[in-house]
Amino acid sequence: MKEYEVIQEITNACGGSNVPQTTISEMELDDIEAYVKSRHPKDFDRAVKEEMEGGGIKYTLALGAVTYKYVFNEI
Repeated sequence: MKEYEVIQEITNACGGSNVPQTTISEMELDDIEAYVKSRHPKDFDRAVKEEMEGGGIKYTLALGAVTYKYVFNEI
């Protein structure tokens, strides 16, 4: 199990605001893909995974007017 800093952003374009709701937390996870899949079981196949320069991993899931972003940085 590894420990991660997890940054979650939710942007709702329908709400008239492009400012995302941001949550930062620390989590111990065996599998970050399984975590994202558990949060979006029906739409996970639409998630885009990106490996970032600093070693972090970002998942982006655009569902119409709502976009979810998860950034995982190993601590």
